[in-house]
Amino acid sequence: MTFQIPTQSTPEMASTDASRKPLKFDFHMHTLDDPQDQHVFHTAFELIDKAATLSYAALAITLHTHQFESRSATEYARERGILLVPGVEQDVEGCHVLLINFPKSASEAVRSFEDLRRLREAAAQSDSPTLVVAPHPFFPSSVALKEKFWRHRDLFDAIEVSGFYHAKWNPNLKAIQAAEKLGLPLIGNSDTHTLEQFGKTWTEAECEPTAEGIIQAVKEGRTVIKGRSLAAVEMGRIGWQVVAKGYMKWINYKRERGWQPSP
Repeated sequence: MTFQIPTQSTPEMASTDASRKPLKFDFHMHTLDDPQDQHVFHTAFELIDKAATLSYAALAITLHTHQFESRSATEYARERGILLVPGVEQDVEGCHVLLINFPKSASEAVRSFEDLRRLREAAAQSDSPTLVVAPHPFFPSSVALKEKFWRHRDLFDAIEVSGFYHAKWNPNLKAIQAAEKLGLPLIGNSDTHTLEQFGKTWTEAECEPTAEGIIQAVKEGRTVIKGRSLAAVEMGRIGWQVVAKGYMKWINYKRERGWQPSP
């Protein structure tokens, strides 16, 4: 099954340049650098390698509570035609929120929705565009926003369509309905914890290959979500790798792989 959300753009917004290829990007993924997820096996460089084979133009590595920063990984991605956009999956009053293109110290300091409000107010005074995304907001998870999304809906710029869904089980449908009700744009992300997830759901936009260009396209609704639902066997494998192993606290792939932070 192909899952594609129509753009929210008007005909005037559509590109008339048939030769301009839409940019493919994913703004929600984790690597061995993650301070919380010990069961993630792949490095940032392995993620970038796969992104290059799949013709991605931009990625945001969104570790939990810690904004990824690596000169070597950024250069490695650039050499492969990929832009690394700063991002973090922050824990806000027990719920996950994606903060894209904020200053590292500011995004890492957010712990409450009041902190998030102050962050947005400060960002509004800056020339650098930012994006606050509600990730997997209505999934059956303790870290999903659920009703808190509605209480703090004015703090979000976009709502995520997550790649972990089946044709007969799709919590994204509530997210799509919420976006339609509030007039918010949608952004498709993989929430990659294992490389098998990566490349199943993504977003495309006709825009400049910069953080500013992509964020503006998202906010203006000039995006298309592409991908497909997962087969039952895929969901089972990913569920084992991501959910089951996530509770096995003795699993530590950092130690097993001899991982060291990238400069």
